[in-house]
Amino acid sequence: MAIPSGSGTEVLKRLTASGDFDSTPTILTVPALHIYTILSIFITETISSDETIWLKMTDNDNSNRDIFILRSQAINANETFIHNDKFVLGAGDTLKLQSGSVCDMDVLISYIDQDWTTP
Repeated sequence: MAIPSGSGTEVLKRLTASGDFDSTPTILTVPALHIYTILSIFITETISSDETIWLKMTDNDNSNRDIFILRSQAINANETFIHNDKFVLGAGDTLKLQSGSVCDMDVLISYIDQDWTTP
């Protein structure tokens, strides 16, 4: 990943997702010339069923290898899990949320987007 130089922007953003994360776990992909600092992730189980989740990033700089952020995290029925440890994703990295079974969850991600596409 190239080190940004020159002018750019730094904006607080949020992303929401809802649904079953068993078959399509990717919820965020960082575009070229961007750096995302993840501030918090709220995950709410919404169908009255205990669930297990895995949160991982795919490291674009390391042959797209999955790196676990959370592994086998339990979420009880109708409860919310909050991950508020900060971490950074670079260009080409993806953030994935995987559930242990068919489920329905709501997700809110707060992050800082450093955009270096402006000359």
